[in-house]
Amino acid sequence: MLGRKRMIWGVKAAAALLLLGLAGAAVPRPASAQLPYSTWYSDLNAGMIRTQPVYVPDRIVDGNGVERGFSSPSDIFIAENDHVYIADTGNDRIVELNEKGEYMRSIGQEEGPGKLTQPEGVFVAPGGTIYAANTGGQSIVLYAPDGSFAREFKKPEATALAADYHFYPTKLVADWRGVMYIVVKDTFLGLLRMSPDGEFTGFFGANKAKLSWLDRVKRALLNEKQLAQEIAKQPNPILNATLADDGFLVTTSSGTASDGQIKKLNAGGFDAFRNKPFDEPDLIDTAIDSNGFLYGLSRSGDISVSVYDPTGEAVFYFGSKQKSARQLGIADYGSSIAINGNNELWVADNAANLIQVFKRTSFGDTYMTASHLYFEGDYEQSRSYWEEVLRQNGMLNIAYNGLGKIALHDGDYAAALDYFKQSNDPKGYSDAYWYIRYEWLKDNFLLAVVVLIAGSWGLSFVARRLALFARKRTWPPLVRKYAGELRDALYLMIHPYNGFYRLKDRHISYAVIVFLLALAVAVHVWSVFASGFIAYPFDLGEYNLPLSLAFMIVPWITWVIANYLVSTVKGGEGRFREVLQGSAFAIVPYLVITIPTTILTNFVVLEEWIVIDLIRQAMWVWIIVLFFVMTQVIHNFDFTEAFKNASVTLFTIGIIWVFAMIVSGLVYNFYDFIEQIYREVTFRA
Repeated sequence: MLGRKRMIWGVKAAAALLLLGLAGAAVPRPASAQLPYSTWYSDLNAGMIRTQPVYVPDRIVDGNGVERGFSSPSDIFIAENDHVYIADTGNDRIVELNEKGEYMRSIGQEEGPGKLTQPEGVFVAPGGTIYAANTGGQSIVLYAPDGSFAREFKKPEATALAADYHFYPTKLVADWRGVMYIVVKDTFLGLLRMSPDGEFTGFFGANKAKLSWLDRVKRALLNEKQLAQEIAKQPNPILNATLADDGFLVTTSSGTASDGQIKKLNAGGFDAFRNKPFDEPDLIDTAIDSNGFLYGLSRSGDISVSVYDPTGEAVFYFGSKQKSARQLGIADYGSSIAINGNNELWVADNAANLIQVFKRTSFGDTYMTASHLYFEGDYEQSRSYWEEVLRQNGMLNIAYNGLGKIALHDGDYAAALDYFKQSNDPKGYSDAYWYIRYEWLKDNFLLAVVVLIAGSWGLSFVARRLALFARKRTWPPLVRKYAGELRDALYLMIHPYNGFYRLKDRHISYAVIVFLLALAVAVHVWSVFASGFIAYPFDLGEYNLPLSLAFMIVPWITWVIANYLVSTVKGGEGRFREVLQGSAFAIVPYLVITIPTTILTNFVVLEEWIVIDLIRQAMWVWIIVLFFVMTQVIHNFDFTEAFKNASVTLFTIGIIWVFAMIVSGLVYNFYDFIEQIYREVTFRA
């Protein structure tokens, strides 16, 4: 009876749980939307940082309201009234949309003059004149603001344009004078410049080929006949041109044959970006907003849109590409990008036959406004925007940098110092520290002089007393031995020839050798973490200390081995122990100089850093001289023999490193082979 009751209660409980589950499934869940791409912030020191979006996909304009829809849209231009003009290449027309993306009219479809054939570029002048790059018709066609045909320009007659110069215009812009700058397909000569009357006035903004070191060697060694047989180096062709509000001409080039994938050219052809390289070899188009920020469209990798500040530095990357995709925010084959007065980005997708429209987020608006004020030098007005940026994302260094400049302008140097340190900006940090140091010295100069003199006298007095105490005291033999060898190391630093002659045929204690090497490692580690911020302007938690120590220890070890082996072959008299102890004594200048130099880095500004560099360079020259003198004295070589020996030693060090890398690669491959066999046996057994 009891068992039957328990069974009934169990069935009831299971039924209740089932009803609760069904009820929970019936309750609607809150909707959630996830972007089909990530947004990355480019930090000069920290690298790529994933952040919240600055642009999100808003809508797709696919031409449903347009007769025949879009077919291979190649170019987008947004006029002053935010009307959008699209070079609808596959339909042989220019399509005009209003700011919402609604169809207004088509231009260039009528038979007769002005009939377009596969136009790939469009530009609208401030007065409303419409320029079309009529690629298939090999001409430039002008239309009046009402869309009626106005004029057509064919290939201009000029001796500079040979018969084999094919005039296939793909993109164009026109300045306030009506001078046209035309991108011609498959040419490396730059933009073709044409007057308002259609006359050829020269080429403009051509890229220069980037020569590799091998090309430079060939040019230095080969004669003209041999160079003529080489394949000519061609620069990147210009693919697109955009006219900025300030009159600058922005050109976009694709490829790595030359630098300057994005150039901002003035009327004289000078590049405001100074031909700087951009790490995007597949840029296809660039748009520029009223504040000078640039937006690049790329066809490589997983990122399709990049945002650059007015100086050409990358700020954000976002977007995604996927073949045969028709999804909001996903591009298939981007062909053009433009920005309107509301900061919306319009991206033409040539393969999917649609236009993706992205709108700026609240975070994007705040950041871009703060950044604009920052570049304009209006630091005080940018304060609230930077604070809001940090409230939303505290990982963006430029926000700390902006607040640092505000604090520096306000005279709050301590706060500026902290902000610049958080933004990893050594120059700003140096400026703030200069003012702090200046204020302190102005108030405490006399005290500083007294402390300096008293400290120097005190150190000298303590050193003399310790030396007197050491001489009077009776020390154990082992301590006297170690102390004497350390004194010899200091003596050798000043008197290298006499010092190394003292070492010859002596057995320096291994304890002293190990102590010097361990002290060098300790001093190096201490110098990293005790140096001023200017020496290491980044988070030291990201510093690769093991690699740094390897670059310090491995060359010393290979020098000892290589020097002994080479000297033995070349008839050197030095034994391995002598080479070992001599090489250990030769690094003493590193110990003596690095300690005060590290302390000094905490008190100098960036303009005075040349003092630190000179001291360190002198230190390394000193060490190299000691290694050379060691080779000469220990092995009883003359100057010429020592020089040859040192050169062969350096070559042998290179051979050892190459051999070590080869062996490491073979060992790794063998380990990977054994691991794969183990996995096969384990998983298939």
